[in-house]
Amino acid sequence: MKRFPLLAVVIAAALIAAVVLFLERVEQRPDDSGARRGPVKETPKKASTGKPPRPGLKPAPPATAYLGRPVAVIIDDIGFDLRIVEELAGIPAPIAFAVLPHTPHAVEAAKLFHAAGKEILLHLPMEPHSYPGESPGAGALMADMDAGEIRRQIREDLAAVPFVSGVNNHMGSRFMEDEARLAIVMEELRAKGLFFVDSRTTADSRGRESAGRAHVRFAARDVFIDHAPGYAAALENLTGAFRQGRRNGAPVLMIGHPHMETVRAIRDALPFWQKEGVNVIPVSAYLRISGGAGKQDPFVKKQAER
Repeated sequence: MKRFPLLAVVIAAALIAAVVLFLERVEQRPDDSGARRGPVKETPKKASTGKPPRPGLKPAPPATAYLGRPVAVIIDDIGFDLRIVEELAGIPAPIAFAVLPHTPHAVEAAKLFHAAGKEILLHLPMEPHSYPGESPGAGALMADMDAGEIRRQIREDLAAVPFVSGVNNHMGSRFMEDEARLAIVMEELRAKGLFFVDSRTTADSRGRESAGRAHVRFAARDVFIDHAPGYAAALENLTGAFRQGRRNGAPVLMIGHPHMETVRAIRDALPFWQKEGVNVIPVSAYLRISGGAGKQDPFVKKQAER
């Protein structure tokens, strides 16, 4: 019988050992396909622009993001006192501010609110029935103006207040009843993509009809916060619309003025609203929720013309 050469035996043994070792390592090796592909990254919620976001300037959530009963708040007559502007800008809620054009601090106030991420409206002066005994102020639209004068005045007023997303009327009980002249106002707003909030200074306002014909987004005031002076009256108006089991979910639009009593009342209303499931929303979000119709809240008692 022939014997295998010693060298052949050694080579065969080495090959068998190598095969066994290879098989053992394959069985024990973890799946590293992920490592070969690179680390798995979580899908970002928002694409980065490479620049830090501006403080406070966050897009309004969609209307469906608001649960409970929504309330929007506008503070009118801004532009005379910067001290109250700083107080108002510090309220931790998305309140909107309507700035009167051609007032001493209109531009400064608008810049302050814009930096704080607040929504800004032009508080457009209009002729009241009480004129000339009561003046609407500089930049007012008057009932005897022709179309060209109205257009020029609106453009001047808009240029006097930066960062506006909409307009609401200051006074205007007479002008707001003139549908022909309101139509000119709405044409200007539509051209600039602005919405209109009717302060409801007259029961005979033609604002809704004029906005509808011009396809301008529209809302109407439900509650005057401080129509009656004082802290107690303001707090009652802020909270009263949500008492007595009124849980129909209809949004409420409130308008107030830059008084320290009103500032205190709003601050004190915030924890009550939180407890009651009421959410303060931007006016632009209110327009989306209400469909731009600005329907009057059936539970809010009709208030007198200021």
